[in-house]
Amino acid sequence: MEKVFVSGGSGYIALHCILKLIDRGFLVKTSLRSMNRKNEIIDSISKKIECKNKIEFCELDLTKDDGWNEAINGCDYVLHVASPLMLGFPKNPDDIIKPAVNGLKRCLQAAVNNKVKRFVMTSSFAAIGSGFKNKIDFDDNDWTDLNDPDLNPYNISKTKAEIYLWDYINSLDENQKIEVCTINPTVVIGPSLSNDVGGSNLAISKLLDGSMPFSARFGIDLVDVQDVADMHLEAMLNKDAAGKRFLLSAKTMWYSEISNILRENGFKKSPTFIAPNFLIRLFSLFDKEVRLITDRLGRKFNLKPNNANQILNWKPRNIEKAIIETANQLYKLKKVN
Repeated sequence: MEKVFVSGGSGYIALHCILKLIDRGFLVKTSLRSMNRKNEIIDSISKKIECKNKIEFCELDLTKDDGWNEAINGCDYVLHVASPLMLGFPKNPDDIIKPAVNGLKRCLQAAVNNKVKRFVMTSSFAAIGSGFKNKIDFDDNDWTDLNDPDLNPYNISKTKAEIYLWDYINSLDENQKIEVCTINPTVVIGPSLSNDVGGSNLAISKLLDGSMPFSARFGIDLVDVQDVADMHLEAMLNKDAAGKRFLLSAKTMWYSEISNILRENGFKKSPTFIAPNFLIRLFSLFDKEVRLITDRLGRKFNLKPNNANQILNWKPRNIEKAIIETANQLYKLKKVN
């Protein structure tokens, strides 16, 4: 039975990957920053599938060298999902950039040392479509412009980490190389398998709890977390996926459209007022999170996930359903009032 190493096993996307791997008959080894979360992971997976003797744990830190080679020894594949998530702006950008890049280095080098069959990195659309003021058309081949002085640290971290992946693999002798590919999702939504609902679901929670008295006309690109997990497995196994990037986006919507969907399905706190762009820009002077979306005001991207569609035969799930299911879970877990 083949074994897959999944970094960051307590994470929102990683848990879905682990569930699908076990369901497909793989053994899983996953890393945690603290073994205190081991039972939480087992409980979350056990609610969906029997996982006894199918998952093992190890303690690893993205910022430390210890244990990576030993952890990946004996594994056939690696899904490197772990990465620091930015909520707002860190005081020091390196607090998110260095762990992302150095964590990727440690995991990748250990995978190369152990000659795994394939290494799948969870990258992001942040490494594809950031740093452009006028461009709206993006596909798998585009790269974020690191020369843009307005890039936020998260976008820099994902871009630099992925650049390292490709540069490192290309620098190796042919007999040292392993197969690699990346998954580049947009904003990931959908119910979590644990009480940790994922940072990207903030896009929905802010519309539910009344903390945001207005919506805004900016484009937001969404993908279901189950699709993201499915595509990790497909990219791991499909022989034609090696060396490819896989942009994942199911649908691009106006943020105000999400608000309408929520309100039409009984979530009455979802705002009806769509703030004009100038008001959002004014608001961004005082709210760093709002500042993150100012470059998308009045803009909707046209995203083409060609590789996922053509190589992995991806058929995206209904994103409106994911929006409603996410909202229901947020209320059930009392993440919103």
